[in-house]
Amino acid sequence: MSKRVCLLILFQICLLIRSVFAESTVVVFDEQVRVSGAAVINLGQLAKISGDDEENNQKLRQLKIGDAPVPGSSFVLTKEVINMRLAAAGIDLASAMWIIPDRVTVIGDSQVISAQTLLDKGTNTIRDQVGPNVKYDDLHIFYVGREQDVTVPVGNVALSASLPYGIRYNTPTTVMISISVDGQAVTKVGLRFKVNLYRLVTVAARQVNAREIFTEDDLRYERMDTGQIAAGFITDKNKLLGLMARRLITPGMVISDSMVNKPVIVKRGNMVTLTAFIGNIEVIASGQAMQDGYENQLIRIKNVSSNKIVLGKVIDEDKVQVVTYKSASAS
Repeated sequence: MSKRVCLLILFQICLLIRSVFAESTVVVFDEQVRVSGAAVINLGQLAKISGDDEENNQKLRQLKIGDAPVPGSSFVLTKEVINMRLAAAGIDLASAMWIIPDRVTVIGDSQVISAQTLLDKGTNTIRDQVGPNVKYDDLHIFYVGREQDVTVPVGNVALSASLPYGIRYNTPTTVMISISVDGQAVTKVGLRFKVNLYRLVTVAARQVNAREIFTEDDLRYERMDTGQIAAGFITDKNKLLGLMARRLITPGMVISDSMVNKPVIVKRGNMVTLTAFIGNIEVIASGQAMQDGYENQLIRIKNVSSNKIVLGKVIDEDKVQVVTYKSASAS
């Protein structure tokens, strides 16, 4: 005869006894129970409690028996352990009829969030951060690590993701996913992705010598992984037209903003017009450039009248606006 049949027979006996002792309380434990949600388990989750005194029944149902198992795991409570915990809680075992099997298995009810669900959340978070201006095929995202499902309690699952360190194109990008169930935070999962962003960048179509001015024929586009090239690359070659190479640039070299400069419009030794403002009055004098200069660059100019060296901003090829004086005179 199985244990379950024996328990049913005992339960029926208890019902017969109750018909004689109507006020008695009967507590019948199940051999296996599943619990979910709460961090602790109470007597009402482990046993069926009946009796005419409903207030007393409810108190027994709320009695804490122990901590709940982690979702997806289980443990066994022996009859001896249950009796000890009831006694420790101050329960008078003689006040009710207790039907307790030798072993009660308690299972933490759970649900599984698949690894693919988490990966999709991480991937979409990266794409959302990059924005709609980047073409889908230009952004490659690869998961770095071992795919693993996550077990959580039963309930309504919500996922939220963040990029604590932003998106990185030369090292793995971390996406932190927070998991909550029924509004309660459960756990966090950190995922690492390799992110490649491909862009059309400007490269040299031919050799460009130092101080040479860029023309349309000097430039072309090449699709490249931006994480593998230095910062400052240029995606619009039109921005380079008319600018000057600061160094020798070989064919196929990625052109960055540090390699170019505005063309020199004032050459060393050229005579220019110096302008300065004293209040609302503009003062004009003749000056000689002491160095080459491009538009808006600060250069040294000698005031030919006072023989003083001044610092001025290049306005155009003939005019420099004085910003300050140097105390030293020309030697």
